[in-house]
Amino acid sequence: MDFDSFHKQVKDALEHLHDAAHLQTHPLLARLHDTASDSHSTRAQKLRAWLKNAIEQLKPAPDLPSSSPEWRCYLALRYRYVQRMNPVNIESELGISQRQLYRELAKGLDALAALLWEQRAPERSDLRVPEIETRELENELSQWNLTRQKFDVRALITETIATLQPTITARDIAVYTDFRDDVPPAFVDATLTRQALLNVLRLVVNQTRDQITVGVGAQEKLVHIVIVAEDVRIDFTAEDWRNAELLCRAQGAILDLNTLGQTVILLPRAAQTRVLVIDDNPAIQQLFERYLAPQQYEVIHAQSGDDALRLAAESQPDAITLDVMMPRMDGWQVLRALAQNPATAKIPVVVCSVLKEPELALSLGARAYLKKPVDRLTLVETLARVVS
Repeated sequence: MDFDSFHKQVKDALEHLHDAAHLQTHPLLARLHDTASDSHSTRAQKLRAWLKNAIEQLKPAPDLPSSSPEWRCYLALRYRYVQRMNPVNIESELGISQRQLYRELAKGLDALAALLWEQRAPERSDLRVPEIETRELENELSQWNLTRQKFDVRALITETIATLQPTITARDIAVYTDFRDDVPPAFVDATLTRQALLNVLRLVVNQTRDQITVGVGAQEKLVHIVIVAEDVRIDFTAEDWRNAELLCRAQGAILDLNTLGQTVILLPRAAQTRVLVIDDNPAIQQLFERYLAPQQYEVIHAQSGDDALRLAAESQPDAITLDVMMPRMDGWQVLRALAQNPATAKIPVVVCSVLKEPELALSLGARAYLKKPVDRLTLVETLARVVS
């Protein structure tokens, strides 16, 4: 791997520093020492720690005053990626312009990548993603129209066991279920979840000589599926495991091993916060859904002004993101109509546009304005602020 490719991987890891699902299969793991035997959650923690420690190594000497220019790129990196501060707040904190902030972030990223390049381990073949085995699925998922809805996970498990029954019978093993009565619905794409579960369960069925128990429970914002079997060692490079990871990650779920070595699929519980994404570009709608899926947002879509006004009144979302450049009825017209309708006037709207018109957006009643392209952290932070 050349330095430019490595630099891009460092930038991507920083932008997803607090996203365990993204880090646990990140290509930078191939350059990190002593992670081959770790669970995926532990790998994510080690990668996050490696990046944060490297940022701290860029900290200037303590005898330099904190207001000196030498501190800027270090503080810019720390505030943006470690503390997840909004760029506007960083500019205010450092007393610099937006353009200067981006220069400091770029300078800090260059220094960080150079430091990590020197610290990297030789690339490990056992941590590489099997490109041939996963490329087709990755391509398909990139074009998949994600359809998440409330779903009873117990029904998915029952269907999956029935699908695998010929294999289970041929292996002469028994598969039992252990379902709690009070398990809440998950918020998932049923097709992707069913296939991920099938891949993982097939992997376990083909390895065990004893019985298997599939349990379901819930904790905080997650519904968890636990597969219990004796004497099973998961091969993280197996095609079934890698594909299941991709299927889970595509919808904000996590596949991992727990502290007992049992296979666990963590699914987001049915969302409590609903966001209406109004944009005539389906790619932007899917991008925003991928951004918001790990935060347990329920995302609904509208591609035209008329559909947007109807859905806003009918579904009463907790927040709306609104594009401006749309045919027939543009975003400014939609924004005015939302404000004039008593049924939608109190719904917070975040205008997202390539046009630099924050003053106009706010004057027409928007709660916030984001310049496209919008990054994940900024979108999540802004929605959390306007909803609260």
